[in-house]
Amino acid sequence: MKNILLVEPDYRSKFPPLGLLKIATYHKGRNDSVTFIRGRNEAFRSLHWHRIYVSSLFTWELPRTVKTIRYYQDSVNSYDDIFVGGIGATLLPNYIRQHVNCKIIEGQIEKRGILGRNSPPIAHLVPDYDILKTVDYPYEPDDSYFARITKGCVRNCKFCAVPKLEPEFGLLAPLSKQITTIKKKYGEKQNLVILDNNILAVDNIEGHIAEIARLGFAKGTKRNNRMRTVDFNQGIDARLVAKRTPLAQALGTIAIRPVRLAFDFVSLSMERAYRKAINLLAEQGFRSFTNYMLYNYKDSPQDFYHRLKINAELNKSLEIRISAFPMRYIPPSDIRRGYVSPQWHWRWLRGIQCVLQATRGLISPNPDFVEAAFGKDFREFLEILSMPDRYIIYREHYKNDGASDWRRLFRRLSETSRKEFLDLLARLNKDRRRIQTIAGLKRFRSLVEHYYPNGEVPGQHF
Repeated sequence: MKNILLVEPDYRSKFPPLGLLKIATYHKGRNDSVTFIRGRNEAFRSLHWHRIYVSSLFTWELPRTVKTIRYYQDSVNSYDDIFVGGIGATLLPNYIRQHVNCKIIEGQIEKRGILGRNSPPIAHLVPDYDILKTVDYPYEPDDSYFARITKGCVRNCKFCAVPKLEPEFGLLAPLSKQITTIKKKYGEKQNLVILDNNILAVDNIEGHIAEIARLGFAKGTKRNNRMRTVDFNQGIDARLVAKRTPLAQALGTIAIRPVRLAFDFVSLSMERAYRKAINLLAEQGFRSFTNYMLYNYKDSPQDFYHRLKINAELNKSLEIRISAFPMRYIPPSDIRRGYVSPQWHWRWLRGIQCVLQATRGLISPNPDFVEAAFGKDFREFLEILSMPDRYIIYREHYKNDGASDWRRLFRRLSETSRKEFLDLLARLNKDRRRIQTIAGLKRFRSLVEHYYPNGEVPGQHF
């Protein structure tokens, strides 16, 4: 029996680290002793481990991941006994190699022998749900089956990491087998979370949907007097829904809540497909939608605002609720989250973050909220995004005390001067001698004081 330590760095994570949970299943099957923790813990570092596995998530969390790996290096006999895998390790393995010694697993473990002689394809194992009980961390959603029917995606979107993480699209273990195994080992779960990247692209998708219904997740099904739900958490492809009305009808037979769709960029064909998909699904009785909305890629602020208004229009006309979930594009090579695309300004990106701070990242489906939060027209939208943080976050508090004076000064600027001012704010955000720089300003000094009173930062910047 060997002592195995599984470590998830202490970054924010909604879902449990399924890769580590599957590795736990593998080692417990070998009668090894498995411990799961989050972050750096002196009590566990002081122990000796035969092997340590560290997960990684987003590339901008790699510095934290490397720090975690380094923290546990002396807890094993050899650097070869520390394994790191996951999204960040797959997308930027060289970053880890440059900073720490360990074994890096790139991509899914779909072949035998990667973790040792005759080790199985870990990606096909059922996660060990029991180890989640050993950490005090609120993973969501709880009481759910986590499953995947397919791997990869038929699309090749340039902004997406899936083509590198899972370059081939194909089937995994049958859903019925996964759920039966989970139920037998860990008990029945209330809800079903499907983590496929593009489930609707699989052959015989209607058959898979029918299987979901047979497994106890037909629309209206209850367990313990509570409605059961199906969550296609990575979203379903609006273009595929729009192509085939029978597909929307099939989806209408299972308990999806919410329906997640992406509206990542504005083009006439994409807008038509998105609108049609929403209408078809609304006809099936779906009322709750979540809209993934990429920005800071090849879009413009006007594209982003246009998509917000489309959602507000659909909410009102169809009497549904589309909660938008904006997702800022960050290139995989950017570990500092500092990328600003050519059509955006740093201040505008910061402004969106400030608006979302109070709503936990979601934009309300209420059209009145959209107008109040983002402006009644595009001109007002850009003005709101240009405001100092506290004037956005605490809009009511500052509307007559500070914000009105800022607005008067800002509106005096010509278009050229506004661009120069926004560029200045981006430089000041990174300036280590900010107080001295502001003291020496000859232009924009009064406006800058609203962002940095006496040169100080009234709130956290990124």
